[in-house]
Amino acid sequence: MDDPDWSGRDIQDDEGFRKLVGIETLPSPDSMGDWLRRQGSLGREHYLQRILERTVGYYLRSGKVSDYTLDIDATLIESDKGDGQMSYAGTVGYHPMLSYLSDGTDHPICSAIKFRQGNESPQTDILESLKKTHRILEFNGKSLKYFRSDSAGYQSKIINYCHGRGIRYTITADFDSSVIEDIGRIPSTAWLRIRDWEGILTNCEYAETTHIMNDSNHSFRLIVKRKRNRQIDMFGEVSYSNYYAVITNIQEEEISGDVVLYHHQQRGNCERFIKDGKYGLNLQYVPCGTIEANRIYYTIGMLAYNVMKLFQLMILPERYSTCLIETIRRKVLRIVGRIVSTSRQLWLAVNRALEWIEEYKQTRVKIANLRYG
Repeated sequence: MDDPDWSGRDIQDDEGFRKLVGIETLPSPDSMGDWLRRQGSLGREHYLQRILERTVGYYLRSGKVSDYTLDIDATLIESDKGDGQMSYAGTVGYHPMLSYLSDGTDHPICSAIKFRQGNESPQTDILESLKKTHRILEFNGKSLKYFRSDSAGYQSKIINYCHGRGIRYTITADFDSSVIEDIGRIPSTAWLRIRDWEGILTNCEYAETTHIMNDSNHSFRLIVKRKRNRQIDMFGEVSYSNYYAVITNIQEEEISGDVVLYHHQQRGNCERFIKDGKYGLNLQYVPCGTIEANRIYYTIGMLAYNVMKLFQLMILPERYSTCLIETIRRKVLRIVGRIVSTSRQLWLAVNRALEWIEEYKQTRVKIANLRYG
């Protein structure tokens, strides 16, 4: 991975370090590209997918999270070389679909990945990713509590799957004609002002009604949010804008409409999870010109993402548990040291405080004990 302070050439030029760790030589970028293309052409991605599932199993058995929330979203990777295709955003490249389990806010793990061409629709593969994650959870004796998606997940087959398996979903609604009609039938007296978490009234209102989609096997809550404009219209009436709607099968007795909206808006954390991997592990680029080779590269990258997240949750002190990967690399993994030989023994000299040295030693002990866990 690219790093402004480090490169593979540094290791290649450090003969003493290579001798210490038993590395005779490092492969060149061309050799790595050839390996990725070869593995991709042989269809080896499914082996990496199985390893990825095992990391999810470790996450589920760690006990760090009890109620699981699944967020699924796609991201764009620009690549103007090779077989990348034009995306809906007008860029050429790839369009991987990523699924993240978390506590709803933090502690994520990538549970499913599908590396796709740039011209793939955002709506495809969501149900497949949901089913795959659900299967991993059931295999490990766990259950999925919440599923969240943007309007790409506004599909009857998805809501039917969730409802039939007791998964509480919140999905951004498309403003099709039936949704608009239902919103229009909401009485003016049903709209309530939304308070923020400090109890202060905002200039937003919400109301809800019941809705049903074609081909869906149940009705559900349609919760609508709108913004009061500061200026009245030319007739002296209050006007509204920025209408936003969410469908959910969460019962009103369980969670009120305004809290459902807040819960759903937290799906923005999924974008944070994606950016963490993209920029922490240099996954905003792909190295090759074929989708098969880039699929291997990206899956390895997401496997590294999961390993880093397990490292944060299971090994590092609590204060690191919500840090970005780049922060972990800078504060924990990027250690400046010097190997010295004294009295026929090798020593690693580092310029750190004693408290940090003790913490580092405890971290190594925890890693060593994993084999017996």
